[in-house]
Amino acid sequence: MKKILIVLAATILLTGCGPPAATPTHSPAQAGVFADSGAPALSTATSPPVVPSAAEGDSMTETPAPQEPVAYGPDDFPAGINPLTGLPASDPSLLGLPAVLVSITNFPVSARPQAGLSFSPIVFEIYISEGTTRYLAVYYGDFPQATVSGASGALVDQVGPVRSGRLPYAYIRDAFQWSCLVYASASEELRARLRGCDIVYGEDPNDINSAFVDVTRLEELAQGNAKPSEPFNYTGNVFSDAVPSGGQAADTLRVFYSHLNQTMWTYDPATGKYLRSQNSPSTPEQFAPDTDRLTGQQLVFSNVIVMFAKHTAVTPTIIDIDMSGGEGGYAYLFRDGKVSLIQWTTLGGDYETETGLRRPIRFIDDAGNPIALKPGNAWVHVMTPFSTVSEESSGTWLARFYAPAGAK
Repeated sequence: MKKILIVLAATILLTGCGPPAATPTHSPAQAGVFADSGAPALSTATSPPVVPSAAEGDSMTETPAPQEPVAYGPDDFPAGINPLTGLPASDPSLLGLPAVLVSITNFPVSARPQAGLSFSPIVFEIYISEGTTRYLAVYYGDFPQATVSGASGALVDQVGPVRSGRLPYAYIRDAFQWSCLVYASASEELRARLRGCDIVYGEDPNDINSAFVDVTRLEELAQGNAKPSEPFNYTGNVFSDAVPSGGQAADTLRVFYSHLNQTMWTYDPATGKYLRSQNSPSTPEQFAPDTDRLTGQQLVFSNVIVMFAKHTAVTPTIIDIDMSGGEGGYAYLFRDGKVSLIQWTTLGGDYETETGLRRPIRFIDDAGNPIALKPGNAWVHVMTPFSTVSEESSGTWLARFYAPAGAK
């Protein structure tokens, strides 16, 4: 099969240490919004659905009428449906509390397995320099619940390890109105921009991975940030369990940030979701299931999104990512074993214009119409505009990150 290569830059860097000399600009769907994040169209082939024929002897059996696919959004969600997942909240009253965002470490690898990632409706993975990444987990509508006992034999409901704040967190926090940002530390300059609602300190000064936040504390923070007279709105995306037409087969996605920092997403037809695995610096070519220490189970996500946004190295180890209001760019959506080229946007709509408030990042097509995400959670890899997504072999894809100029 002819290898299909989708390249978001004119030149693929061999070192991964900076941008190419020039990044092409493509015509955006909305003028002036996507100028720094161009991508060629992803070729697709749309096939009609296959209707299985009745087995011999079953011709007189009445075939049940097909059920209409469940779809919610982009604006109106029924009571009790989480607008970040399109699924019912286990406790609908929690939808009245604003989101809590927690900075969770990925390095050193001794921090793994992290606690609580599988309970986040949306996790953002961002580059923080030296080949490493960090997670910002959003908690809204439900709070983590441990099913695995700790050393004392009791269930340990904690999220973490919690680590320092990063500049891009400010944009994501602003997109979740009245949300609360939790991190472990930050420089004085960063603290002023991040405006965190809680700083978590480690229990052991000799253990960099000892900072955790109790789940009860997360709920307290959400309640403390709630403003009953000033509602928030986390709608904007569409969720549908109907498998989208078009796209290309995507059974596997390998995400390469550096040789020692790679992720493998493997599609599981039984659940219709992607299983997450990670490599280890001691065995970079081998991948092991990435689990949640609260449950002991492998991380499973309904949507995996690779989105491209402008990165700026303020210093070699401080990287800003432009995800503020009015921005946007291209992205790739992996769902139901397929990949499609889409766009992301923080451009204001009617709600933003009327209220002056913001909503979370929205995912759209070339015409600005909402793209249907699969009901469930989403993992978002945020990459530079000149990073690449390519099909290595049939159904096997590689997302290759290239660091911005000036970053370690």
